[in-house]
Amino acid sequence: MFKRIIISAFLLFALPVHAEDRLTVVELFSSQSCPNCPPAHEFLAELAGEKEILALSWPVDYWNYLGWADSFAQADFTHYQRAYNEQMGEPGVYTPQMIIDGRFQTVGSRRKDVVHHIARARDLPRADLDLSIRQKDETCIIALPQQLAGAENVHVTAVFYSARASVSISEGENRGKTLEYDNLVRHTEKLGLWTGEGKTFEVHVADAAQSGADHLAILLHADGENGPIIGAARIALSTSNS
Repeated sequence: MFKRIIISAFLLFALPVHAEDRLTVVELFSSQSCPNCPPAHEFLAELAGEKEILALSWPVDYWNYLGWADSFAQADFTHYQRAYNEQMGEPGVYTPQMIIDGRFQTVGSRRKDVVHHIARARDLPRADLDLSIRQKDETCIIALPQQLAGAENVHVTAVFYSARASVSISEGENRGKTLEYDNLVRHTEKLGLWTGEGKTFEVHVADAAQSGADHLAILLHADGENGPIIGAARIALSTSNS
């Protein structure tokens, strides 16, 4: 509880305040075989509690040979991280890495650096983007109702995630530890392109429920599938199994 108050105060004074700010997206790439990742997960949990931040945890698979195979990792998530780094001109990939709004990156356990990059992202000019999600039965409807000049080649991606998850690790660098996850990504779907006109997309939630996901986020990447994020939204899912 004390740590939660401290981080909230730190962010309050460190970050600029904007009226009706859109979500700032903070993505952590980590591995259960990475000994430096648990502190980054602890920090992501604190960031996830901030209402203007969408924190997402992406488990990657390239450290699986180090005595423990990550039970949540997916090759697609590794590809997503690699493509991000190529887009930003970064050599290779590493864990724990945090990427902020698809624009800035740093080591995920370096708190001051992460907060600095969040502030940088929030200081950039932002379009007044009215992105919304609503659920009707087993379908989520994503609406981009207004015209937005200059929006070209915007990729719309659905990200299904679990608000909480944990795993006990019995081998490898983190042997004997229990790793706690906040906003663990389970599944993604590429919904298509948006070019600035009013448009809606639909996504079904039944498969997401089977994967353990209980939330849906929508990410809008400009200039390619791993370009800067210009918009994001999230919703807690209601399923027939819940």
